[in-house]
Amino acid sequence: MNFSFSDLLDFSKIPIKIFLLFTMVSGLLLFGNDDFLLQLKLTDFEKDYGKFFGIIFIVCLSFISLSITYFFINKIKFQLEKRELHKVIKKEVTYLDQQEQSVLREFAVLERKTISMPVDNPIVSGLLHKGMIKSVSNISNGTFYAITLSESADKFLKGEHLGLQPKKSENDLARQFLNRPEWVKDILYVNLNK
Repeated sequence: MNFSFSDLLDFSKIPIKIFLLFTMVSGLLLFGNDDFLLQLKLTDFEKDYGKFFGIIFIVCLSFISLSITYFFINKIKFQLEKRELHKVIKKEVTYLDQQEQSVLREFAVLERKTISMPVDNPIVSGLLHKGMIKSVSNISNGTFYAITLSESADKFLKGEHLGLQPKKSENDLARQFLNRPEWVKDILYVNLNK
């Protein structure tokens, strides 16, 4: 078994509040005037440990600066990835096949934002992988998970993407709503989506 110093202390797991505290205290002791330190009765402490205040201040301030920089980098990266996903989904909604349309139509058929679907179904798992739908809970009933439309899919999906053209007759629209996935007949699906 190998031991390294990084196993003993991982700076990334120490809360940034601790570094802020050390920065403020070391900065106060480093830049405070003698009268102020005398009032706090810290002059002896400064004489004994004063040589460490500058190092602690610089290290903590550097760590805080790096943490803030990484935070903003990750925030920007997340926004860019989200924008890219929006573009992909906007393009993907125009290329849905009939099975994918029937799965997505279930939200309209049941008139609900969240429904239980079998994630072991290849069409459902494909839509999950594309980012069109997402699981809202990791708790399942068998293979049925609570599923909702992703924010992007909800924004870009229109009736024509689901095979519901506005120029169709009422009978055609009713027939389209009856064209549902095979798993809707499952008793568990019926009970979960009452």
